[in-house]
Amino acid sequence: MMQGHLAVARELYRAGEETAAQPHFGHPIHEHYEALESAFEARGVEAFEGTLEALVDATREGGEWSRHADAYEDVQEAIEAAMQGVDGELRNDVTFQSRVQLALLRQAMHEYEEAVKDGDFVNVVEYQDSRGFVLVAKSVLEQHADLYADGSYGELLAAYEDALKAWPSAVAPASPVMTPGEVSASMFKLEAELGEY
Repeated sequence: MMQGHLAVARELYRAGEETAAQPHFGHPIHEHYEALESAFEARGVEAFEGTLEALVDATREGGEWSRHADAYEDVQEAIEAAMQGVDGELRNDVTFQSRVQLALLRQAMHEYEEAVKDGDFVNVVEYQDSRGFVLVAKSVLEQHADLYADGSYGELLAAYEDALKAWPSAVAPASPVMTPGEVSASMFKLEAELGEY
């Protein structure tokens, strides 16, 4: 989830939408870190709240993305290190990785439903969050491609591409490309296939 927020934050920032990017840089701290802190401590994960805060502070200063790329990479490395706190067998377990994707997709669906009402955007930040979560779910699939049978992997990748049509970019289009019902239908294939593992 943290990676989803950060992915869309970076995308917005690089698109010249620095103000729109700011909430997303802060969401990993405000929405997730505190809830995970005890799990980090229990697993001996080095605290990285300060690393997250440094990125938020740096991006508030504005300027070219290249000035903040190192801080962004520091955060990504900290998140990746925290994820290594998960039992090694689970990291290479197709059922676990499928459930990670399903959790991200379900949260994306929830956020999209919050973003769109009666054919209009009522909360663009939620649209952006949902895009980030789907992009990260897809990257989880790609990182663990070897866990999936060839045919299954290809079908899942195609289903992700189909679902991502709802999110043409981090900057929201003038009106939603898909209704929440259409997004739900496009995700059904993903949910069904991932649910088999």
